[in-house]
Amino acid sequence: MPKTPRARALWAGVLAAAALAGAVVPASSDSYVDERANTCHAEAGNRCLYGMVVTYWHRPGSRQRTLSWIYANRSPVRSHNLARWWYQTPGGPRRVGGSWRAGKAVGAWTEITWGRGRHDRVGPDLLAGSRICVEFNYGATTKPCITLK
Repeated sequence: MPKTPRARALWAGVLAAAALAGAVVPASSDSYVDERANTCHAEAGNRCLYGMVVTYWHRPGSRQRTLSWIYANRSPVRSHNLARWWYQTPGGPRRVGGSWRAGKAVGAWTEITWGRGRHDRVGPDLLAGSRICVEFNYGATTKPCITLK
């Protein structure tokens, strides 16, 4: 330990700052869990007539889920396909999450996406147990849905 009062005070300040920095920022503060859920509805001989994929992330132990990408598909390709997604939290009302979007033909599929993944937020932070569904504009009664874990 330094002998002068000024050096002692400086050294004590450095030690206190280091201890405070270690206490304020725990090592696990940057950790998170990536999740992916998907569903597909077979109908009329088609293995996946309507489908959707949702990617989301959360911190370990947290019940909050952050959406990063939503994908909907419809087969066969139709020129008038539009879709939007909606969500419902446990015990809450149904709310629209993403506006109507036009589908893009990819092979025999029509694909519609919201978000980009990579931990970007595309919609509200939701609780575990929330239900996310996609609906198509042409009166399709089948709505693929996923419940967040």
